[in-house]
Amino acid sequence: MNKTTLSVLIASVLFSGSNAFSDDKPWKETAELSVVSTNGNSKGTTISGKDTFTYQWKRSILELNAGGLGSESNDQQIAEQYYGNEKLTWDLIGRNYTFERLGWDKNRFAGILNRYDGSIGLGRHFFDEKNANQFMIELGGGYINEERQVPPRNEFGSGRAYTKYSYAFSPSSTVSQDGEFLHNFKDSDDYRLTTISAVQTALSTHLSLKATYTWKRSGKPPVGFSKDDSVTAIAFIVNY
Repeated sequence: MNKTTLSVLIASVLFSGSNAFSDDKPWKETAELSVVSTNGNSKGTTISGKDTFTYQWKRSILELNAGGLGSESNDQQIAEQYYGNEKLTWDLIGRNYTFERLGWDKNRFAGILNRYDGSIGLGRHFFDEKNANQFMIELGGGYINEERQVPPRNEFGSGRAYTKYSYAFSPSSTVSQDGEFLHNFKDSDDYRLTTISAVQTALSTHLSLKATYTWKRSGKPPVGFSKDDSVTAIAFIVNY
């Protein structure tokens, strides 16, 4: 990502966050601007942008996410990541629900030119206390198609387990922990593991500060690349 592209990304995030809308709407949008330190397949300091759009009907929720990060050091590009995904959930009986999700991502410095990931499954909110404890689990299956820098293309049926716990320890501050495990049914050693630890505090009605630590492990990464990647980020979040 060159400086011009990165500047446009930052400007779009800031511009979108400057709009204010009424609170009685079925949708919400969250824009993030982060200062990021990366260690693993890419090392350096950079800036990233992320946008999340959510629309809620009576029994279903649509969520769209998109983002990217990039960095240059001594005129050398040292990090480049982009992603986009969608998720649609439908409420079932009680706290149960079903979902489908599709995603795309690119991480050249982890050896991935394009990765396509689709899955369906079931989820459950074990408890969902508004502004307090929230805990949920999802289980499902799908298919992953990876175009790697070093051939061949990696394609396989996958199993997915995902969990999230969050706790509001004050009216304005929340801690959360996400975990996702992807199983490769073709080669069990080629798994994917992601954890995200976060602390978020509200600075005002529409502005928050969020610190996250993301760790990813690939059981069999592309040849010449590390199994582990980590990202530490401090983000300003605009909700509207």
